Amino acid sequence: MKSQMPRSTLCIRPLARLRGMTRLLLALAGVILLAVTALAAVWLLGQLLTGLGVFVVGAVGVLGRLLWFLLVTGLLGGLVYFVTSAWRPALRARGGGEAARSGAAARPAGAAPVRLEKPPVTSDTSA
Repeated sequence: MKSQMPRSTLCIRPLARLRGMTRLLLALAGVILLAVTALAAVWLLGQLLTGLGVFVVGAVGVLGRLLWFLLVTGLLGGLVYFVTSAWRPALRARGGGEAARSGAAARPAGAAPVRLEKPPVTSDTSA
């Protein structure tokens, strides 16, 4: 027994099924494309965070070594300052008198003081 539908509707129904299948395939392709794009975005974010982590670890290493250097140089500099300010054999040899403290200890005992004379002032401005 044949169907009761007119012939024109029998031809349209397979086209409707094809359209429905095309929509389904396009939707499936869209979901797959969206999933691949999201996976690529997560991978890229992981790469960026890995690079940032490597940078932070390197910076911590450099700053740690810099801190160690500054501490050691500060301690050694303080030690040198203490030793040089506390140990003055020239003052002890002379008895630490007032003349030694005024700056005379910086010059040898037999040396005459150096006096600088000012050059004469002239009004000639030609160069």
